[in-house]
Amino acid sequence: MRSALFSGASRLLRYNRNSTLLTRGRSSRATASSLDSQQHDAVASEDGKPESVEESPEQQQQLPTREPLAKNFFIGVVDKELLAYPEVIPRDDMSQLENSVLPLKNYFGEAREPEGQKSTAETFRQLGLYGLNVPKDFEGKGYGWSASLIASEPDSSDTSLSLSLQSHRVVVDLLKEVGSPLQKQRYLPELSAGRLIATEAIYEYTLPEEDYFNTKAEFQPETGKWSLSGEKAFVVCTPGERQLFLVLAQTQQPNVPGVLGRGSTIFLVDSQQEGVRLGEKHATFGCKEADIRRVHFDQVKLSEDQVLGLPHDGNRYSEQLVRSSRLRGSLVGVSLAKKLLNELAQYSVDTTQCGVELKELELTRVHLSRALCSIYAMESMLFMTAGLLDEFRAQDATLESAITKYFTLQKLYQIASQNLGLVGPKSLLSGEATEVGLRNAAQLCTQGESLDTLGMFISLSGLQHAGQALNSGVRKSRNPLFHPGHIFAKFLDTKSVDNPKTSMKLSEHVHPSLDAAALCIEHSVARLQMAVELMLTRHGNAVVERQSEMQRLAEVASTIYAMWASTARASRSYCIGLPLADHELLTATAICSEGRDRVHTLCTEIFGGNFVNNDNNLVRLSKQLTKSRGYFPVHPLTFNF
Repeated sequence: MRSALFSGASRLLRYNRNSTLLTRGRSSRATASSLDSQQHDAVASEDGKPESVEESPEQQQQLPTREPLAKNFFIGVVDKELLAYPEVIPRDDMSQLENSVLPLKNYFGEAREPEGQKSTAETFRQLGLYGLNVPKDFEGKGYGWSASLIASEPDSSDTSLSLSLQSHRVVVDLLKEVGSPLQKQRYLPELSAGRLIATEAIYEYTLPEEDYFNTKAEFQPETGKWSLSGEKAFVVCTPGERQLFLVLAQTQQPNVPGVLGRGSTIFLVDSQQEGVRLGEKHATFGCKEADIRRVHFDQVKLSEDQVLGLPHDGNRYSEQLVRSSRLRGSLVGVSLAKKLLNELAQYSVDTTQCGVELKELELTRVHLSRALCSIYAMESMLFMTAGLLDEFRAQDATLESAITKYFTLQKLYQIASQNLGLVGPKSLLSGEATEVGLRNAAQLCTQGESLDTLGMFISLSGLQHAGQALNSGVRKSRNPLFHPGHIFAKFLDTKSVDNPKTSMKLSEHVHPSLDAAALCIEHSVARLQMAVELMLTRHGNAVVERQSEMQRLAEVASTIYAMWASTARASRSYCIGLPLADHELLTATAICSEGRDRVHTLCTEIFGGNFVNNDNNLVRLSKQLTKSRGYFPVHPLTFNF
């Protein structure tokens, strides 16, 4: 199953993103590697002719597309202008937004009696929660990425209820981007008013060994309709309400047999259509108040206008789908982490043990501060990614959104599990805040994409981008006899993973108090570029099989983006005089200091190779483990006679 996920990620990376990039006036390199081999082609259709894409008024107000920020980390290049934290919401609009969010904060901040699904949906309709990101032309509030995330913060404090709302908004995001005018006119007003509640139906209980999905759709030329059959699992439902399922199903292109004709298609399925049936409710580990079910599709007849995008080309639109899902899922993780930290901080203030207040213990202080730094980085990454999408037209933020979710869920689970040790045995009682928080954190980490798969996607995306830019230098390094001059220059180069050489001068773009943090970022980007170049040189195309090293690479990239976003945010806060901005400077400095050391450790392990970093020993042990089908050492007191 895992290999199928990795191969699926590889297939996804083979899809070439079409976008026109604005060449930066100012960029900075960590190494002497050239970007001359990196070319940016104009948007073109399959027949080579330029495509005319109609832009919305919102897109026309955006700035031209910039080069991808996080992907360029892999080639040692940074866009220093993006150290200015994005301010995409004008001051007046922000005041109006804060006023409109106030009733939501009051509602979700009060203790509420448990309500039924129907009454909860009616309350959400009255609060306008279903139309936050629906354009104003379709009776919505027309919020962009940043504004809709801010408006979603109050409801994300309730993890179980938020799952349904965030899934609804993900479908709206995709419908806005790739839906036809007819589909927008048909669905968006209903979705905005809450008369139709959208949800994703993508994942399945068991994955097929060869195919994409067990859920399949077949086009019937005689009727001009599609026939959809199969079942989806882990679908967040709202029983008693009319729902719109976004279903990803496998399809076969006509007259193209076998694997070559295999594709996927996205369908919009109304829950009231004949053949759609809600299955049993999943008894999940966490988020117990959410109604998560199986959904069965028994030869559901779908018209062509229920196909979202082009038939057999669902993988093409998966980028927009997962980007929205990752960002909105990260917001839920950030809100849960804040809730856990606030509860633990209150507990440490109110608790005294053996005559010592818990808040005075150094261990407690360090744990609280680490959690604070993690949450600060999560939040900074989330709204920086949203700001990039709002500020620049068709900005490539796929990797940034993946990194944000990867980092957020990893740190969230660390916070939730470490809280147990500070609270003690009381935290194991059913219904305790720490117990519920741990369950919900585990649910968010495992529902949907696994962290391992997400880490592989981050590494593969970065390596693909780096392979195009560093192709010339890597080819020379892999053929030393044909390029002795290149090898001699590498031999004379004095930079190393312990002593990276940079010329970025990032300190010129942040507040002077953050000079040390900026230097940490420079050294970390340089180390990442050296590690990427070494991996491509050492393994070539087989680098995708070095999954342990790729997980290290994903953690390095995630750490650097967290350092970048935190530094940019702290610099803005201090420059405009926000409350407690001096502590934000301290927070960003702590994040960058610890991040630099972690990046150094991981890159050193990559440079050491699998015989030095213990990977080879672990792989050898795993062979015997699978051969024995479990734990193989005999009892330690066994005699051999």
